[in-house]
Amino acid sequence: MPTGSRSDDAAIRLEDVEHRYGDVTAVGPIDLTVPEGEFLVLVGASGCGKSTLLRLIAGFEEPTFGTVRAGGEPPVPGRGAGLVFQQPRLFPWRSVGGNVALALKYAGLPATPQRVDELLERVGLHDVARRRTWQISGGQQQRVAIARALAVDNPLLLLDEPFAALDALTRERLQEDLRRVSAASHRTCVFVTHSVDEAVFLGSRVVVLTPRPGRIALDLPIGLPRTGVAPDELRGSPEFAALRAEIGAAVRDRYSSEVPA
Repeated sequence: MPTGSRSDDAAIRLEDVEHRYGDVTAVGPIDLTVPEGEFLVLVGASGCGKSTLLRLIAGFEEPTFGTVRAGGEPPVPGRGAGLVFQQPRLFPWRSVGGNVALALKYAGLPATPQRVDELLERVGLHDVARRRTWQISGGQQQRVAIARALAVDNPLLLLDEPFAALDALTRERLQEDLRRVSAASHRTCVFVTHSVDEAVFLGSRVVVLTPRPGRIALDLPIGLPRTGVAPDELRGSPEFAALRAEIGAAVRDRYSSEVPA
């Protein structure tokens, strides 16, 4: 779908959005439409405004100019979107299952053991529900954060570099978990990363942002199959390599054009 186009099924729409911190323009102007069910990845060099854009979509900040709509309405923090951050932000005095149960309770939903187990099963943690969060690995903690975000049936899932602090092997495993879970849930996802490989593997669409102020340099649909292909086969395919090269070139070209030789 072309950038900025209108659609009756739009989950997110940004129109003429610009955001400033004092006299510094961090993002914009940007026009962006995200259809329902899309997995959009925002990629770019550090400081290009990826996280700022995510906060605008989540409603944590309001644009200096322009409008942001989620589900046709101005976004409200904590309502309508599940959030996963770079750090899991779990409650260490609660068990793994207790953290998920708390998310259900805050949403006014029954926090039954069956529902908690179901959510942990979706992220491959059915056998650690009684452990404390400090008794599990960093990768497992991030899975708990994803399960907590999935606890409420919000139409949006917003993820701000959730795997950046993890080792490469754990990161790949969680990418595969998230890809599987998102395909099964059909939720609209917006994922922030600076990794081109991660963007190609996860996204059904990738948007590359320019260095500050963040503007859209490339808006590319990813035509790779979402199901039915082994992760290693997908990562090793010529199609994956071609997309990675195109997106990587867009990131490098935009960054090098802004940096003096």
